[in-house]
Amino acid sequence: MDRFTEGLLRDYGVRAILGKGGLSAKSAEAMKKYGGCYLSVTGGAAAIETLQIEEIEKAYWEDLMPECVWQIRFKGLGPLTVGIDAHGGNLQDEVQTQAQQKADEIMRRMGITQENLG
Repeated sequence: MDRFTEGLLRDYGVRAILGKGGLSAKSAEAMKKYGGCYLSVTGGAAAIETLQIEEIEKAYWEDLMPECVWQIRFKGLGPLTVGIDAHGGNLQDEVQTQAQQKADEIMRRMGITQENLG
């Protein structure tokens, strides 16, 4: 959805994008600029989400599957995590950075360096 994010926010007034794979820093900037957010579906919870759908009202740009846009009416929605907020905060990037720092620290403690790894 990265290639569509700014246009959806700017041209169509979309304020929330739902997904599971995260978005780029460019999309986070667009969220900040236009006041949108990215909502992450909890891994493995897609089946639960389908039970909350009342109606698929419309599908746009179906030729772009799987990146088409679905207009769906839900009866309750969740669990969701705010992956990117309207200020551009990107939870996925923060977690990735923290994980890399921890991995680097573990490798350092084990005496493993990049040179050792080849």
